[in-house]
Order: sequence, then C-alpha cells, then structure tokens
Amino acid sequence: MSEEMGYGRAETRPAAEVPALLSWAARFLERRGVPKPRLNAERLLSHCTGRSRVELYAYPERPLRREEKRAFVRAVVRRSRREPLQYITGTTVFRYLELTVDGRVLIPRPETEMVVERALALLRERGGHPLVVDVGTGSGCIALSLAREYPAAVVHATDLDPRALSAARGNARRLGMEGLVRFHLGDCLSALPGDLEGKVDLVVSNPPYIREKDFRALPPEVRDYEPRSALVAGPRGTEVHERLLRQASRWLAPGGWLLMEGGEDQVEGLAELARALGYVEVKVHKDLNGRPRMVEGRLTPRGAFT
Repeated sequence: MSEEMGYGRAETRPAAEVPALLSWAARFLERRGVPKPRLNAERLLSHCTGRSRVELYAYPERPLRREEKRAFVRAVVRRSRREPLQYITGTTVFRYLELTVDGRVLIPRPETEMVVERALALLRERGGHPLVVDVGTGSGCIALSLAREYPAAVVHATDLDPRALSAARGNARRLGMEGLVRFHLGDCLSALPGDLEGKVDLVVSNPPYIREKDFRALPPEVRDYEPRSALVAGPRGTEVHERLLRQASRWLAPGGWLLMEGGEDQVEGLAELARALGYVEVKVHKDLNGRPRMVEGRLTPRGAFT
C-alpha cells in the first residue's frame, strides 16, 4: 500500500499532524481526478477519527492514534479508485434520516428529496390515513422519509432486488422504524398483496432511467460501483416509468396520484403518455436547477381506466 501511495517520496509522506495529513490526502486525490479532493479528505478523516470537521480544524494539534491513521490511508486509497465516499463511510444523510448505504443500493440524490417534498404535499391534500407505495425502494429513503414525516400514512415499499430490500429493512431497523414500512419483494406494483388493488392513494417512485447506451459515459463512482439494475432501465430509459403508468391505474384509488422522478429529457414525454393513458391533472415539476425532474398524474375520480 505504501508503494502505491508514493511513501518513498518525502513530499507525499503523510504526517501525524492533521493539517499535513489533510493536505497530503487532498493532493493525492486531486492527482487521481477525484472531485472536491479537500472536502473528500476532510470527510474521510472525520469518519476515521470520529471527530467532526470543525473539531479537526479547531484542535489540529491533537494526535491521531495509529489505527486512525491507518484507517484513513485505507479510506483515501479506496476513494482514489473512485469508490463513492458514501460507500466508504457507509452512511449518507437524506432529509432528516441518516441511512446506511453500500453497493446493494443506489446512493440517494438531492433531487429525490424534492420527490419526497412533493409527495408530502399530496398526502396533506389527501388527508386521513393515506395508503402509499414506494416502488423500487432501494435504501428505503423515500418510504422511510414519508413514514417519518407523515406518520398518519400507511406505507408500503417494493423492490425487485432482494439485496436492496434487505438494505431497506436494515435501515428501518436501525432508525427504530421497524414495522412502520411494509416491504415486499417483486416487480413494481405486482409485489403488493392483491387486497390493496384499487386502494392506493399515492404511488411514488424513483425508478431506473438511464439508457443502456449512456451507461458507459457515467462517472466512475456511479458506473463502477452503484448497482446497474437501479440505474439502467433499457434502450429508452423510460421502460419502468411506462410500466408503472399502466399498472398504477389498477392499484390507485379513485383520485389517487402517481409521482415519478425521471431524466430531464424524459419527463415531458412521460407527461404526454400519462395524458394519453387517461391520467388527469398531469404536471411536470422542475428541480432546483430548473430542469424537468418529476411527472405527476392523478387517476380520474371515476377509477381505473378502461
């Protein structure tokens, strides 16, 4: 490991002092093309020492234990190979939750927090004890956030990948939310118990939406480490969205909503498809950068489409 990191050269030898160690790591990561190398170095050292970034700078003279330095060097090597920071630390923050993440699940993105925000607005409009289904739950970020922030909701979550479902259940357990979300293994809405058909108030999803031809162009953190099945939908990138649009008409209660995240060049087309299939009040919502990011449609109050 020392040879790989250039320990033979004095200018790259990491010192025990925190500022020198951070400077060495930032230079090392920068040379390997890691975005925001200084911030990555700080977060990794914070993770390996259990000290906040504020503490690292407030008490730079505080010595590090040998095992902390070794753990930091190992973490820096992993990040230099473009492994995502969140997989190295094992956690990420999503809204008000600290979630455990690893290679079984997609790392939740900030855009998906906006999906939760819109879902909460729809649930408040619905009122009562709405029945919610999160399709393709992954880490459980959407389902667990809705259960935490709208306790009156009855929340179900589905995923086709048993490893992802295991990760989501683990997050529910660690957050003390076991039993607040009911998890189901299977494809989209077909994983649900049959007695829920026609009773769901909101279907929400961040499905895969990368086109097969675009996969190789993704950043290495995404392409080489995150689960392909959670990223790539097929040749068009909208295959799962299209399936959900058709399935949801059977599972939604009259007046219920379908809310999905999608690619910026896909959402308008999905909105057109939703209208063609009979959804009403179809809307496109933009993300904080002004790019189309979500499509929303409502089942006619008369019920399932004919």
